[in-house]
Amino acid sequence: MLININDDSLQGRVNNPNYYITFKPIPPLSNWVQEFWQLNVPDGQYFYRSLPDNCVDIIINLTFPEDAFVVTPFCSAKVFEMTGPVSYFGIRFRILGHQGIIQAPLSQWSNDENVTIISDLLPKHLLSALYNNAYQAMSFQRRCEIISQILLGNIGSSEVDRRLIRFILYCDRSITSSIDLSNKQCSEFGISARHLRRLTSQYLGLSPREFTKVFRFQKILRAMNMESFVDVWAYYYYDQPHFNREFKNISGVTPSEFRTMSALYKAD
Repeated sequence: MLININDDSLQGRVNNPNYYITFKPIPPLSNWVQEFWQLNVPDGQYFYRSLPDNCVDIIINLTFPEDAFVVTPFCSAKVFEMTGPVSYFGIRFRILGHQGIIQAPLSQWSNDENVTIISDLLPKHLLSALYNNAYQAMSFQRRCEIISQILLGNIGSSEVDRRLIRFILYCDRSITSSIDLSNKQCSEFGISARHLRRLTSQYLGLSPREFTKVFRFQKILRAMNMESFVDVWAYYYYDQPHFNREFKNISGVTPSEFRTMSALYKAD
């Protein structure tokens, strides 16, 4: 992986396991891509609650492949409305992993909606290969295997600012305690606090504070997935009200609501 951290992100549970499926790529692609996923929306009006994870996703509508877009990092849950039946295929990159095929700084092509048309970003030959694959009827796993080969043939080397990597590694080590973003701490990354804000905006799409909040949120999701709620919140937050407040600010729901709800749900 580009950075030696556990950045495997989690999304909310979907009640029917056939509606949301995932596939983990193997090395060397796993250095850039965290996972492939597919959301199968049944007939009717539905909403899907997408959670922040500091990742960039390429998303292709398998019914109309030209309806393809890139979702950039965001810091609070986004709810997408969709009409089924329709299937969306996604490529979720690791933190900074998208730079393997989109080398322009994220700040040059992201926008306030966090959604960018894919044709504005990818070279025509890569875009054509992805579209042609999406038009073919095949199993999810087979599609993942073919797209893995397409990506491996197009991924290039990318220079990642070492000062930004030091910041991300610091977040990974310090996420259970108070994150210090003072000039004194930033000097250990080899940068000023002001320049760090510029770098994270340029390459991560978020401010340093937003990035750390989402980073911690994903850590708590992984912990909640393995242990009981009572056992884990105290490792990451000052107290339970602090945890409840920040969890709802990021996810849009309370921790107890999150445990029981489906990320994909009917409009009614």
